[in-house]
Amino acid sequence: MGRRGARRHGDGLDVIGIDTNILLRWLVDDPVIATQNDRQRALAVDLIENSGERFFINQIVLAETIWVLRRKVKHGNAVIAGSVERLLQMSDVVIQDATSVAAAVQAFRSGPGDFADYLIGTVNAAEGCRTTWTFDHAASQSPHFSLLDDRAPKP
Repeated sequence: MGRRGARRHGDGLDVIGIDTNILLRWLVDDPVIATQNDRQRALAVDLIENSGERFFINQIVLAETIWVLRRKVKHGNAVIAGSVERLLQMSDVVIQDATSVAAAVQAFRSGPGDFADYLIGTVNAAEGCRTTWTFDHAASQSPHFSLLDDRAPKP
């Protein structure tokens, strides 16, 4: 396995990124995922559980994974939130901007919106945005969003 692009992260340990398809095969043993096959699942499980590596999960991979878990595998928000919270606690997993991800997970657990919406709102707030304008009614229920419609005050 090549080390090109490997980078020191936080505590000085190397991390290796994993793609959505690897993360999904590790998290889910379910034929609902169209490309699931036993060999790929075994490879993903072996890589993550037995390689001794630390893995980096960026926010895009996490958002894609949650979308698949919710839309294709039909997991509920509480189950998905629990899975992400376990990832956040794992010593061999580094999640991009874990503080924003943890806040988004809390909102997602009980809110009507999609995880990606809550992540957008928390990341934007962390970057200093007063609000994030949206046409999405569910997302607009989050304190990080404002619904843009004819009645909304203009920025």
